[in-house]
Amino acid sequence: MLRSAVARAGAQRATFLRSFSRSAPVCAVAPPPKKQSKVTRKKEVKEKVKKGGMTHLKFGDAVRQLKYENLAADLTGLGLAELSASDLQSISSNVVVYNNHAEKTLKELGAFKKNQNHELFSRPVSMVTENTSKIHSEFIEKLAFESAQNRLCLLGEKGAGKSTLVAQTQALLLSHYKGDVVLLHVDQAEKVVDGSSDYFYNPSLKKFHQPMFTKRWIKKVRAANEAVFKKMPLTEDVSFVSKKEKHSLKKEKHTIYDFLTLNHEFGFYGPSNAFQFFVKQLQQHSSKFPVLVSIDNFNALIRDPHTAYFHTDMRPVTLGDLEFGSFISLLVSGDLSFAKGGVMLSESKDLGECKTLRAGLRLEQPNPYEPAEKCDLDFAKQMTKNGGVKTFQVENLTKDQARGLLLFLDKVGVLQIREYPTKEIYKSLEESAFAPGTTINVGEYVRCQDREAQFERILQLTYFASAGNPGRFLKINSLTF
Repeated sequence: MLRSAVARAGAQRATFLRSFSRSAPVCAVAPPPKKQSKVTRKKEVKEKVKKGGMTHLKFGDAVRQLKYENLAADLTGLGLAELSASDLQSISSNVVVYNNHAEKTLKELGAFKKNQNHELFSRPVSMVTENTSKIHSEFIEKLAFESAQNRLCLLGEKGAGKSTLVAQTQALLLSHYKGDVVLLHVDQAEKVVDGSSDYFYNPSLKKFHQPMFTKRWIKKVRAANEAVFKKMPLTEDVSFVSKKEKHSLKKEKHTIYDFLTLNHEFGFYGPSNAFQFFVKQLQQHSSKFPVLVSIDNFNALIRDPHTAYFHTDMRPVTLGDLEFGSFISLLVSGDLSFAKGGVMLSESKDLGECKTLRAGLRLEQPNPYEPAEKCDLDFAKQMTKNGGVKTFQVENLTKDQARGLLLFLDKVGVLQIREYPTKEIYKSLEESAFAPGTTINVGEYVRCQDREAQFERILQLTYFASAGNPGRFLKINSLTF
């Protein structure tokens, strides 16, 4: 009892105790400490300097991308003649250049192909040979007639100059018709069938449309034929929607160039008749403006009976199932024809022998029991329709033409005429050195005693090694000597 009383008395006394302090009582909860932000030091990054002269491309593409022709010797001082249809006889067996208009047009068409050593010269050059004169008489002069009766295929070994002859034909046509000619050129025919373009089925035409390929091809054709397309008015009214804007072009008021510039349905993912309308307009104007259709690497289209594209049920798509492929097939067979014009095909030896092409040109008898993978008899029969496609064999250079080409290479600095030093020359130069035992630079060994004799030796050697093939002849002289 006593203990509890004492405890209660102590508790009562404790309630009346007060602490004395000069500061005010703090009742609020203390806030949490602020997070300290990390102070980072800015690292000094050195600016990377891009190395010049480097490229990820392979040699064939790099020489075009890096524009090595800007480093070549200027040709203006040589007085080279321009390729012209009226002066063809006087410039025979001579190296010529293209006039500014023809050169610009051919570049836009893609007529100057890679691996043709264009980087050796400041501008494209060409040699007029018997092939040029023969193509003028057998093909260009017949362009005033129907294109179905003027179909030609260039044949020849690799490096013979088939693609160069196509470019010469286009330049001669521009000269002959004073620019009033339409040039439709396919520089890489394998792009039509190799599966590199998107495609979809157009139910209105029952063909497969290739928007990406067609749009790019139309863009090149429009740029190359701008002047002549502006002279060709539309023969009928046409309306279309482009970029959510409706266009209505009137006949005789607007031109084909206006149609190709405003119409974007060539790359449109939907039913469109723009390409068919363009071809129809060219047909209606072909009586005044001849049309040349040239296809390089033509055998790439027909070396296989099927393309790299497939139907929705995985059936392979043929060349005729494509809208652009059907356009080519009709031209080759002659079922699609222009009032004035021609069709020029060129094979490529890089793709090997094509039995379909040889059967279509009637160079060999097709075997009916041969599988379709080796010879497409259906397409071969199309080539024989309406008189068939004629052949043109591209010949190599003669000895005199090779001499003229070698002289030109010497003038522009491509050919290095030097005499290979013998051991006797080494010894005599060592003995005549200023101090015995000192080395002499390589340039001092290279001395040509008789320049003309050495030139003849180079001509004999390279012409024999190349057998007059222009491609090999130019390659040997530009890389070896």
